[in-house]
Amino acid sequence: MLRKFQWWKLIAGYLLFVFFHEIYGWLGGSPLGAILGEGIESVYAHMKMYFYAYLVVTAIDYFLRHKDLKPSFWYSRLFIAAAFPWMAIVIWFIPEALGMSLGKFELAYSLILTIIGLFFAFNLDADLEEVEFSPILKTFIWIAFAAALITYVGFSFHVPDNFFIAL
Repeated sequence: MLRKFQWWKLIAGYLLFVFFHEIYGWLGGSPLGAILGEGIESVYAHMKMYFYAYLVVTAIDYFLRHKDLKPSFWYSRLFIAAAFPWMAIVIWFIPEALGMSLGKFELAYSLILTIIGLFFAFNLDADLEEVEFSPILKTFIWIAFAAALITYVGFSFHVPDNFFIAL
């Protein structure tokens, strides 16, 4: 079924990503700023900002449409919140995997890929909302979501060394 894309989600998600990117400085480097934003420059901090931005847009979406939602709304959204930051970051790393240096274009590339990552997530939520998840999958969605939340908060103060390298 063809649906009209909800552009407000992309705009709000992007603005929220920027908000979470800057909140650490705005809060003077406080622990709350580290939990919500980029206390440590890392891949994981950027994944966390995607996660939080998506959750806030999801909460807004819920309040706008709560009377018309399918039971799978929250399961689809928790799954996407846990999974899409990983997918977006994998896409972001394509040039590096190909041995390419972005150099002075890294910031522009990052801004464009942030939009693409959020666009991906908001397209996923429209389709996955139609899926009825099995009880075992619902359990694993909760586990994945809890793991994402725990690691995003926990790694706000200490990001593991060599995040992408198995030691």
